[in-house]
Amino acid sequence: MRSKTTEDRFYKKEKYEASIGAFVLGIVFVFIGVLALIFMRFGINFIGLRFWGYWLFIPAFFIFIGGFRQIYVNNQYKSAVKNAIVQRNKRGTHKLEHIAKEIGIESNIVLRVLLDLRNEGFVKYMFNPDTGEIILGESVSYTPSEEFEAPGKEVEAELPTVEKSFCVFCGQKLEVDAKFCPSCGSKL
Repeated sequence: MRSKTTEDRFYKKEKYEASIGAFVLGIVFVFIGVLALIFMRFGINFIGLRFWGYWLFIPAFFIFIGGFRQIYVNNQYKSAVKNAIVQRNKRGTHKLEHIAKEIGIESNIVLRVLLDLRNEGFVKYMFNPDTGEIILGESVSYTPSEEFEAPGKEVEAELPTVEKSFCVFCGQKLEVDAKFCPSCGSKL
């Protein structure tokens, strides 16, 4: 008998990510397809584009469908998180893991959705610097540190946080004994 892993608890497996890349790629394919039709019309033979370029309309179609699918998935995630926040009257102290389990979405995705909802002005929240819990209804004013240097997309090793007066992930200035960043919720 197979045991349930943490990953199996979550019923939503899609990613929460930007869809703009899909649309840009689709537009590039459509542009090349249109260019191929123009070359065909005027008999221009640039790298044989007039013979094969119009075929790029087919993958462009599917790329656009993928982009719209991602918008749909993102909206589903936002809707689930919004409902969980509204059920809590946009107030109180809550554990991120509890919200994630309740709505069936991984904690890291809930965190990204919350950040987007905060940027859109739907919800105000900050993280408790001692426990890392989300405090709904409280604002955090982002105060960047001059010493902060943003880490790359892929972090090879753990970022050193000892004796830093700022969050190494977002640059927020920190209180002296903070264990969590009040802005992004990163454990320090």
